Amino acid sequence: MMTPVQFRQHSGKYNRGEVAGFLPQRAAQLIASGVAVAYRAPTKAVAASADPEAMALAQAAQDVARRAADLDAREAALAARESALAKPADTGKTDAATKPVTGSEAGSPPAQGGKTAAKPEPKA
Repeated sequence: MMTPVQFRQHSGKYNRGEVAGFLPQRAAQLIASGVAVAYRAPTKAVAASADPEAMALAQAAQDVARRAADLDAREAALAARESALAKPADTGKTDAATKPVTGSEAGSPPAQGGKTAAKPEPKA
């Protein structure tokens, strides 16, 4: 049976904080040298490992509940988008393409930076 140890410092391929299992003799050597300490699993993990089927069932139920909530949120967003698309377009607004063109030929570029009557020409 393997004995788990948690490393206190880098040793070989193991980094500080990592947990690994060794034969009891090798684990005792690592602990005696101060490189590692005996690993004790958190109490929550011990309780959870007592009944793996119950743990798996609880995890599956949580996963189903999370996915159901996600699906409900997606369906609500989809319903909101569909209702927005179903509304008739607001015809009271006018866009630039339907405005009448005044003072120039349709499709011509706007006047830019030319001389105007308000500005006198500079004398040379």
